[in-house]
Amino acid sequence: MRNSKLAVAAIAAVTSLMLSGCAPEIDDPPLTASLDPALREQLEAALDEGFAASGMPGVIVGVWFPGEKEWVAARGVADVETDEPMARDNQQKIGSITKTIVSTVMLQVIGEPEFDVRLDDTLDRWYPEFPEASKITVRMLLNHSSGTGEAGRAQVDRICSDPYAVPTPDELIAVGAATPRADFAPGEGFEYANTNYFLLGGILKQVTGEELATLIHDRITEPFGMERSRFAPDGKVTAPLTHGYSSFCPELGEPADTVDWSNGESWAGGGMVSTLDDLYAWGEALGEGAGVTPELQAARYADVAPIPGQAGAAYGLGTGLEIDVETGCVTSVSHAGAEPGYGTNVAYYPVTGAVFAVLGNGDGGTGDAVQEVLKTLGPLLGPVLLGSSTEPCAAPWG
Repeated sequence: MRNSKLAVAAIAAVTSLMLSGCAPEIDDPPLTASLDPALREQLEAALDEGFAASGMPGVIVGVWFPGEKEWVAARGVADVETDEPMARDNQQKIGSITKTIVSTVMLQVIGEPEFDVRLDDTLDRWYPEFPEASKITVRMLLNHSSGTGEAGRAQVDRICSDPYAVPTPDELIAVGAATPRADFAPGEGFEYANTNYFLLGGILKQVTGEELATLIHDRITEPFGMERSRFAPDGKVTAPLTHGYSSFCPELGEPADTVDWSNGESWAGGGMVSTLDDLYAWGEALGEGAGVTPELQAARYADVAPIPGQAGAAYGLGTGLEIDVETGCVTSVSHAGAEPGYGTNVAYYPVTGAVFAVLGNGDGGTGDAVQEVLKTLGPLLGPVLLGSSTEPCAAPWG
């Protein structure tokens, strides 16, 4: 959750830092380059460098290609008191990666005729008193083009005053309603706001009659084999686990151990806990459709809100996208996540079918320590993750 501006930067960075022109000149590297011993050695050295710069106690990174090819590496510790190392089955908070899951549930529900909700339905059907409700659509909530207010700073202040509180969804929505809107009309811009996903969570409850935790379990974590993932607004993680270390609330410790802090201020915008291997399973499922109809999957990557000031970066219906500015093809599907003491990223690459994930347990001086790791790995991993193709991009990647 944390600060909305940091979250937007992280969404763009997972693609632009890793995969843009900062990559070295390599002529069509083969997929097997991901397993080349020399490249592995370079990746290990780059991870050392990025980890040292991050200031995090620990980090774990995974890269997977079709055909059971992978590179997984960890540095540091999951618990500074016990020196327990980072491990791929350790559970931790994944912040706004939750949005990819909640958006997928919404798209699944929209695609099922028994439920009365569509992308162009307006918010006043469910929240008639919300500002501009008659002009805001479900589609706009999904891609953050609604202009709803983001109370990021106020949410951080509330966390610091009581990090264990779990506000109700209605309380979170009320805070968003009272927060000044972005300076554009609904559908005419981009402003990343957790409020959009609080509203989507509320709509899902009204439309289906089910709690969000039940919907996520039944539609996402169970069918896609994500046994160590769950929707946990209370912030509870289960062993083996990774402790988080945050300096966002100096009065609570510098850094404070946040493992027992609530995810309540993030709810439908960031309430999930997961592991490295489960993020791999989710990244692959997300790229392949995740139970969404082909028509809605195509809409997910076509109905985009461009991210201002970042060529080729956009936000689709619940995912960050990197788009080739010449061809219009989607080259990566990704999302970053941040909770106090934790940073995460997951990405899927359509050309190669590769998945990338990283989980760290500190927010560092900038609030986004994981990005230091991405900066050093990006020039090496970018070419092999992106691949190259002379073929026209196929739906939904076009």
